[in-house]
Amino acid sequence: MSGNSARTTAGVWQIRLGSLLIPLAHAAGQNLVTVLGLRFMTDSLAISAGAAGAIFAFVKIYDGFADPAVGAWSDRAKTPWGRRLPFLLAGGIAMPLGLALLFGAPSFGSIVLAQVFVTLALVIHATGYTLLTIPGFAMLVESSSDPRERTRLMAWRTYGNAIGTMLGSTLPAWLLAMTGPTRGGHLLLAAVVGGVVLLATVLALRLLRHAPRTVAPERADAAKVHPIRALGRQVMLAWDNVPFRTLAIAHVFLLFGTAIGSASLAFYTRVGLEQADTVLGTYFMLATVAMLVSMTGWVWLSNRIGKKRAYIAAMAIYCVVQLSWLLAGPGEPMALIGLRGALSGFSGAGMILCAYSLLSDAVRYDYVTSGQRREGAFAGFTTLFDKLSSAAALAVMGGFLAAMGYVPSASGMAAQQGEGARMAILLCVSVFPAVSMVAAIAAMAFYKLDAASVEAAERQGQA
Repeated sequence: MSGNSARTTAGVWQIRLGSLLIPLAHAAGQNLVTVLGLRFMTDSLAISAGAAGAIFAFVKIYDGFADPAVGAWSDRAKTPWGRRLPFLLAGGIAMPLGLALLFGAPSFGSIVLAQVFVTLALVIHATGYTLLTIPGFAMLVESSSDPRERTRLMAWRTYGNAIGTMLGSTLPAWLLAMTGPTRGGHLLLAAVVGGVVLLATVLALRLLRHAPRTVAPERADAAKVHPIRALGRQVMLAWDNVPFRTLAIAHVFLLFGTAIGSASLAFYTRVGLEQADTVLGTYFMLATVAMLVSMTGWVWLSNRIGKKRAYIAAMAIYCVVQLSWLLAGPGEPMALIGLRGALSGFSGAGMILCAYSLLSDAVRYDYVTSGQRREGAFAGFTTLFDKLSSAAALAVMGGFLAAMGYVPSASGMAAQQGEGARMAILLCVSVFPAVSMVAAIAAMAFYKLDAASVEAAERQGQA
């Protein structure tokens, strides 16, 4: 008995650590591109802000529509490793490759060729991100039927996301401060972060190889259904899940706000605050520390007042933090910048934990009420909405900066910017994210599912 208990405990901790490493990997690779990708394209490759935003939007849209397909594919996959692990391995290889191509882009002597090359690099990177995130989230939902254990796993996932965020934002900014914003400096940070992504993925595969797995039920008519028609059917089924639909709408607004807030911060610290990249790195370091330290508190609070209320509270805090940038300017004390970073990380912990914990409840509710195993498809739809909102955010930001006169550069440093461009950067880092959070909070007013309802459905299904 004691031996079985020890093995079971070991299995639980392996799943928790694996649940940490997968988001660590994809958060590191994704944050590097989110924070520095747009600025690298405008200030190192001389691509206009409008064109750079359009490229990001195109890639995000491609990746978004690939998400449900990957999710459904992983739901149906049959391999000796199970349904999910081969996808994770492929993603752990593709993301570093995309990073190396993007930040190691050669000098073509042609803006058009540079645009084509970085688009290809971003497509490879985005595909890797999808291959890591979709099966990773689906495995987490499959691993436990206990809502409280899934909340714990979401906390571990959020820990991993926080560490990955620091490795993909703080570490690269500090490296650039040491090397200077050169082509070689950008390639170095891509190599370092890419190595982190690959190593974390390989370790996660070892930890999760014996994790609980579910098997898709055999369907005699599966081969007769056209893939596009099958995907359309899955979309309709997911949209009929009212709790999931409500969360998805709120998530779109939340991701729009956080995407534009993160991408604009790299511009704002350099142009608006007139600070070196060390300040940007320190900001994200403090945000990550606050995220890690506050996670236990958010788990306690979500259990105490409910996940929905905790989620709304986290979004409200983030809204206030972003609006506070309206009061900042050149010469802003580092203490105030650091305080904003800490509060941003504190609110980010609550938003990530509650968002995905609520989503796991909605997906589990779908299973216990329908009997269908669609975890991968729901994970795909979740990231589809994420990508579309991020695409809209980067397209809006790039187009807005271009319209307000942002001047691109090939030197690695920002060109001298006029008042219009400086005002556009300020609005992108403050007002746009705040308005998005208010819209997300309004959407959450319509969310009705709670943990008790999921548990009741579980008991009814077992009866």
